[in-house]
Amino acid sequence: MFWGRRHPGLAALLGLLAAAPAHVAETNCLVRDPSTIVKRGDTYWIYGTGFGTQQFSSKDRIHWTRRGPALPKPPDWLAATVPANRNDVWAPDVHLYHGKYYLYSAYSQWGTTNSGIGVATSTTLAPDSWVEQGLVVHSDKGANENDIDPCVFEDAAGAMWLSYGSFSSGIKLIKLDPATGRQATDDTHVYSISSNGEASYVYYRDGYYYLWVNWDSCCSGSRSRYNIRMGRSRTVTGPYLDTHGKDMMQGGGTLFLGSVVDDGTGRPPDDEVGPGHVGILHDADGYWLSTHYEWARDRQGATTVNVQRLAWDSDGWPRAVLDPGPYKLTSFLSTHEVLTGVKGPSLLQTWPDKNANDQSWTLGYEGDGYYSLLENGSTTGAMTARDAPAKPGTKAGVAPFARRDTQMWYLQQNDDGTYTVLAKSGGKTLALDIGDCSLVDGSGVGLWTSLGNNCQKWQLHRR
Repeated sequence: MFWGRRHPGLAALLGLLAAAPAHVAETNCLVRDPSTIVKRGDTYWIYGTGFGTQQFSSKDRIHWTRRGPALPKPPDWLAATVPANRNDVWAPDVHLYHGKYYLYSAYSQWGTTNSGIGVATSTTLAPDSWVEQGLVVHSDKGANENDIDPCVFEDAAGAMWLSYGSFSSGIKLIKLDPATGRQATDDTHVYSISSNGEASYVYYRDGYYYLWVNWDSCCSGSRSRYNIRMGRSRTVTGPYLDTHGKDMMQGGGTLFLGSVVDDGTGRPPDDEVGPGHVGILHDADGYWLSTHYEWARDRQGATTVNVQRLAWDSDGWPRAVLDPGPYKLTSFLSTHEVLTGVKGPSLLQTWPDKNANDQSWTLGYEGDGYYSLLENGSTTGAMTARDAPAKPGTKAGVAPFARRDTQMWYLQQNDDGTYTVLAKSGGKTLALDIGDCSLVDGSGVGLWTSLGNNCQKWQLHRR
């Protein structure tokens, strides 16, 4: 049983993001378990794991300034409840309710279920303004639950709720009294909403409550297997069902974000590994998703906060929008063969990575999971299916971009973190496929029935 964790892109898209920083994914905030981002005036605030609840401020959501601990003094209840903890905070969360900010922080003893969640309040978010309000929930050593990872949110009627918990007994939910920030007296029930996961996050939108949780393990650098799963419910207390209708109390959970990890085989992991801890900010320029990644290559392996656009599909499900890139698409069959654009009637092909423009692709989000893929350095050359509608054996190459269905590609992330590239003109049943699963340089890539095999799997690596 796993108890603990921690220590020991394209014109259309760029137009939508014009008000935001150009690089809308990785930030300079190197902290684990970020809270929901909150905004006061022209300043954003985020809180994370560390001594006394680490806090950071920003003017643009990307560049953050460390502001020290929000709670430098341990809460009065800590010594009696989690005596082994010395004000080492895990996974805080923050929420504005009727002019007051509520900050929930978890304190635990590593490797045990001896944990507690406390609340502090502020009316300004100033670093020295937080006032402790007491213990909310706690679990003893050896208990069949682990009271960590708080998420505070409002339901459709404006009532406050807290979700929390970890793998030992899943995710719990209680109603809160805003007068105290602790459990409400008019509903003292503890609801169970997911049998698996930790780092829960609940968000209400257009008649649904959406629940995200983290599966698998963190805290192992590039080998961290953290991935984010989701479900939704019409009522705050559940049941939360995934996209296939499976209850998250019965093992359900649709993949929302994953990654290719270092599995020891020598295959390079993704540029960032181990996404976790969802937060949503509905700002003036749209919805924004915050997460952390356990390991970032360009941060020397540090845990890094990402902020990226969040979109909602026509069926109401949320989607993390990939940064425009550019990217190289590396075949999962090998460690060096990348998807290469060939102008004219030829197929797309695989060739060793030469860092060439025809091996680099810029993504443009077109909605409902579809992207256009333009050759880097080109404003017209787009990945294109040669037949309309596409059929098994259809060739794919590069043609002038005209936003046709033959130039729309659905990027389906798989449980192992790879992507299957599905043709819209083929009804999402045909995938980019390396012919005969060949590892020979110059192997053709066309469209064949999607089977989920390695000939049809691609990694996206940033250029």
